[in-house]
Amino acid sequence: SGILHLEDILITASLLLYLTHSVLAMVITNSTRLESILDKYRDKDDVWWRARSRGKRAISEGDMHLILDLHNKLRGQVHPPASNMEYMVWDYELERSAEHWAHTCRWEHGPSHMLTQIGQNLGAHWGRDRPPTYHVQAWYDEVRYYSYPYSQECNPHCPFRCSGPVCTHYTQLVWATSNRIGCAINVCYNMNVWGMIWAKAVYLVCNYSPPGNWWGHAPYKYGTPCSACPASYAGGCRDNLCYKDGGVDRRPPPEIEETNYIEPEPEPVPQPRAQSPDPSQTDSPDRNQVVSTEQMCQQVDCKTKLRDQCKGTTCNRYECPPGCLDRPGKVVGTRYYDMQSSVCGAALHSGVIDNDGGWLDVTRLGRKQQFTNSYKNGIQSIGYEITLSIIFTFFMKAKIIDNVWLFMQFSVI
Repeated sequence: SGILHLEDILITASLLLYLTHSVLAMVITNSTRLESILDKYRDKDDVWWRARSRGKRAISEGDMHLILDLHNKLRGQVHPPASNMEYMVWDYELERSAEHWAHTCRWEHGPSHMLTQIGQNLGAHWGRDRPPTYHVQAWYDEVRYYSYPYSQECNPHCPFRCSGPVCTHYTQLVWATSNRIGCAINVCYNMNVWGMIWAKAVYLVCNYSPPGNWWGHAPYKYGTPCSACPASYAGGCRDNLCYKDGGVDRRPPPEIEETNYIEPEPEPVPQPRAQSPDPSQTDSPDRNQVVSTEQMCQQVDCKTKLRDQCKGTTCNRYECPPGCLDRPGKVVGTRYYDMQSSVCGAALHSGVIDNDGGWLDVTRLGRKQQFTNSYKNGIQSIGYEITLSIIFTFFMKAKIIDNVWLFMQFSVI
């Protein structure tokens, strides 16, 4: 499961910024309510905002406050608690830089010349209307893969082509010294998201400053909230965050950034993290190359069975075609599914995908004797008792992609 820019930060050779920028994409189930969010970002002539030329901002005032408030709420509730977590404020320069990138409609981090100066989180979805905080919460939810204080201990279940950390959205969001944020939203027509064309993608870009995700450093210092705040805060504390008076557009003067160096871990030799899940990728100025979907998943038909695909100890990522509701194949079980079940039929039954198809992950859980029948999401499943059978469960209610694999688990497990 990102990272953006800061105009007055000097990057020195002694510190090495993770270049593993995070990306998050979601396909939300179909709904006509998408128009409500589209309407906020186009003018009376049905033209998308051109913020500078038309004098309009790249994000509504309401969305700005929603994003900022949720960031501060989540930053104030980290566990273990942070002693130096700073209150985050809105920065209009970061907003403008996010706007410029959002209007490129490119599903990658950028611009490349700024990626060492800023932190950046990206999110995109199409379909049902979702507030921008939907992505922010998803970034934070990567905490389940993170073991404080070491980012290298991110350890999600990775059934297929996984490498590298997958919690860098979270660590950027809760990076103690990243006290400025600016975001932009753009609606992109026919946006290419890793080889798939999304007709109307709602694209969120959030830039952070100072940037987080520094190699060898924890995102924050552990301790009593506000007990290690920078001197510039003069002892101010608000909701467990270092705080001083100022509006949402406060721009504090540059300070010598305090670090959260982890002791007794020695300073590693400066070496950037690889951004791509493909370890063979060579270094290049553009570290966010689009990866074809054929490399990420196996395409199956509506009646392909779990037993035909999951013959080893792990299962892969699959792509189900649209229209499987009319030909779902046999589905055995509820919530947990027998290996004789159709991959796509069981995914429909569990609510992981809808009749438009999509990507999903299948996890082998062990063996089970009893399966219950139920009617869910237009699919009738079978229930019976059998001699121990291998069971599976499904992940990814929406299409969620990360260049280092972000697995979102919903209520299906």
